[in-house]
Amino acid sequence: MFFFAYRLKSSLLITFLFVGKIVLFSQNHFHAELTMNDRLTIPFDLEFLAKPKTKLTLRNGNETIHMRFLKRKKDSLYFEFPEIAGELVFHRTTFHGYWKNLNKALPMRYPFHFYAAKGNENARLGVELDTALQNFSGTYEVQFTDSKSTFPAVGIFYQTKNIVQGTFRTETGDYRFLSGGIVNGTMRLSCFDGVHAFLFEATKVTEDSLSGEFYSGSRYHAHWVARKNDVASLTSPYSFSFPLQANEPLNLLVKNTKGKTSILDSTSFSGAPAVIQVMGTWCPNCLDETKYFIELHGEARFKNVRFIMVAFENGTTDKDRLKKLKAYIKKIKLNYPAFLGGEASTKSAHKVFHQLNGIFSFPTTLFLDKNGRIVKVHSGFDGPGTGAAYERLKEETEQTIIELLK
Repeated sequence: MFFFAYRLKSSLLITFLFVGKIVLFSQNHFHAELTMNDRLTIPFDLEFLAKPKTKLTLRNGNETIHMRFLKRKKDSLYFEFPEIAGELVFHRTTFHGYWKNLNKALPMRYPFHFYAAKGNENARLGVELDTALQNFSGTYEVQFTDSKSTFPAVGIFYQTKNIVQGTFRTETGDYRFLSGGIVNGTMRLSCFDGVHAFLFEATKVTEDSLSGEFYSGSRYHAHWVARKNDVASLTSPYSFSFPLQANEPLNLLVKNTKGKTSILDSTSFSGAPAVIQVMGTWCPNCLDETKYFIELHGEARFKNVRFIMVAFENGTTDKDRLKKLKAYIKKIKLNYPAFLGGEASTKSAHKVFHQLNGIFSFPTTLFLDKNGRIVKVHSGFDGPGTGAAYERLKEETEQTIIELLK
């Protein structure tokens, strides 16, 4: 854990080398810290401009999140995340405030503050990065161990001098855009996107192996070890969920956005192939998939394909859950139908998708033929932060849909 004192804004211009590109940051670029508990802070960086137009932008490596300015109330500024439910609120001169996480059953608040990095300090981590370089780049076979289980992953890291970015692929999705650098021989990577508040740390055990810690939110912790392996892979995402009976048409009981019960069965799906997205508005991997499906649905070659979203949401009642779903639909400008499946859990999702052996991740995607029969089920999603894996997934998805259109 690093503790930092509050600093006044710097008027320095900082030249920042990032993944082969030179980006010029002004005094509007700040180091930020999210306090998750009395032992853990999550570092990230942001850009803030008060005038002439109030703007706030969060950065996670190649990901840019343009926050939406809501209002100024006395000396506090209110911003909301553009798609995910949540807000950042802070004092306009001290830059101290809180993150309001609206993606849980009950709203949660976590303190945060930001200030201009000083001298040679890295804006992301708030400290000077190592000048004597160690190479962490590469593809790694990873094993995470927490208090309940051990699970595999693939680590993908890219390094330019002492700046590192990358992600982890897991069997339920990826950890999205991670960014950071090397401090005292330790690789430190973080992500803050309005849902994920991640910090990964690792040191070299040998030239080709790592050992580290993973912190998520205010409570979760896992130890991880990694070994360099250029062909590291995971179990096929098509092998986890599958129909209990072959060639049986899908049959779902859900609610439309007006709260009325709807039955989606063979009559709903007949005549055209369908892509059924099992997701939650609280899930960043699901957001990545939704953005991709919005693009696909807008393409002329897929105009005869039905895309349908079935959401599982946090909230004490379906009225609460529908409110979150409708807000999400409006924010992302969804161009295909959405329904509420129930509460946010894989158990609840399995009750709705009872013709499968189970739902094990959000998102899960079902591909149906022209008769409404389940052809494939894909668990998880490799998002844009995974690079080549994302491109492979898009190619597989589009090829599957093209085959179903024949």
